[in-house]
Amino acid sequence: MKRNTVSIVMCTYNGESFIREQLDSIMAQTYPVEEIIIQDDCSTDGTFEVVSEYASRYPHIRPIRNKTRKGVNGNFFDALGKASGDYIAIADQDDIWEPYKIKRQMQAIGDKLMCASFSQPFYGDGKDYAFDSRVPNCSLLRMIYVGIFPGHSTVFSRRLLSLMPDPAPIAVYRCYDLILALTAAAFDSIVFLGEVLSRHRRHASAYTYIVPTSSRKSAGNVFRWLRRTWRLHKELKDTIRLRLSTAEEFLSHIDSEEPVLQKALYMLRLQASLSRLDFFRLQLFCMRNCEYLLYTHPRCKKTLID
Repeated sequence: MKRNTVSIVMCTYNGESFIREQLDSIMAQTYPVEEIIIQDDCSTDGTFEVVSEYASRYPHIRPIRNKTRKGVNGNFFDALGKASGDYIAIADQDDIWEPYKIKRQMQAIGDKLMCASFSQPFYGDGKDYAFDSRVPNCSLLRMIYVGIFPGHSTVFSRRLLSLMPDPAPIAVYRCYDLILALTAAAFDSIVFLGEVLSRHRRHASAYTYIVPTSSRKSAGNVFRWLRRTWRLHKELKDTIRLRLSTAEEFLSHIDSEEPVLQKALYMLRLQASLSRLDFFRLQLFCMRNCEYLLYTHPRCKKTLID
């Protein structure tokens, strides 16, 4: 039986400090990797030199250097289009993979378009930090509002790229990994593997870094969170409306017969409406579909990771 081929796509920018660890963890994968595309977005440090060094030792590494900056979304979508494998795994430049990451995800994906798994955050001291280890809700309804898992924790069928509409309009407001996940979710075709298969480095120069302050559960922090949320709502309500309208436009061009897609489009139309009647319709919709909107399914209480 023919083995499905896997391409790994990594996009880099000024990642010299940590990229060797990530590359070493990729080279240690127990599932054969067809090719590794590493596309550098005009780094000003020695990132591309490190990549070129590895490419000289491993011929299946394809180093590519952009002539002009493309940005995170532009760089990833361009690089993904160059992959030739049956499946594609996204890699960040500063994380660490477990040796069996690709193997476990390829075993789990079945006929689904995408497989995601847990990614354990860690900081400069090398210690792992706590994270929510409940199996997340990968419903399209929830994913419209919030990203569920990072791109580096996924493997997906290359066919997903042909099912995805033009990402340019929505990419102004959403990151490439969420756009891919939205497409897979519109086909109800995501499997989540409840295992830690990668370790996600958190540092100040990382693209997704957020300073982990005021995270304790306390009345004061709850009050500050509510006040901040209210302030941001007033400041960003027009931007939020644009984000939702571009999501509706994007999803409306996906050719899927899954009921969840029609539900999502209905919800987005209610969200965009200024009618009071539609406002109450939206509340009723959310109550009826709360299990698809909450972080995890209400009946799923099991914690998989201590």
